[in-house]
Amino acid sequence: MSDDTAPTPESDIPQQPSAEPSPEQRIAELEAKLQQAETAIAEEKDKLLRKVAEFDNIRRRITGDALRTAESKKLDFIQQALAIADNLEMALLTPADKETVDHLATGVKMTLDKFYQLLREHGIERIASLNQPFDTARHEAVSMQKIEGKADSTVVQVFREGYVKGDQVLRHAQVAVNQL
Repeated sequence: MSDDTAPTPESDIPQQPSAEPSPEQRIAELEAKLQQAETAIAEEKDKLLRKVAEFDNIRRRITGDALRTAESKKLDFIQQALAIADNLEMALLTPADKETVDHLATGVKMTLDKFYQLLREHGIERIASLNQPFDTARHEAVSMQKIEGKADSTVVQVFREGYVKGDQVLRHAQVAVNQL
């Protein structure tokens, strides 16, 4: 055997760089990625907090605007109602004689019509009750009567008008109901 075929020692074989990073390199890479992730999370958290604050400001502004609008409408309604009350007070101060009483009755009717118009402008309507079927959601029975020729459970007399705004009952009508 010749020396040419003898195995060469491993130290003579050139070493290829290892494909795997050293543990220190791997830790450094992971720490860099962790730092990047923490920075990204902090940026997103900051964006989220800004959006929450912006939303809260918008909510407060809208709530404030709605309250101011509601208060303005309420004041407008009160001013119109007070004008009607002024007319009624003037009617009470008028001296009573036959001619004045006739004018007074006409004036009170006109004032009452103006009041009902004000209610309608604000979406408030009278509940139709007389000769209507009794409805517990809209009527309050304060007495029962027996009237032949009228259907059972029909409103036969209205003691106090009821009012609704849309589907909401503001005041139930106080009525007498036919009971056969």
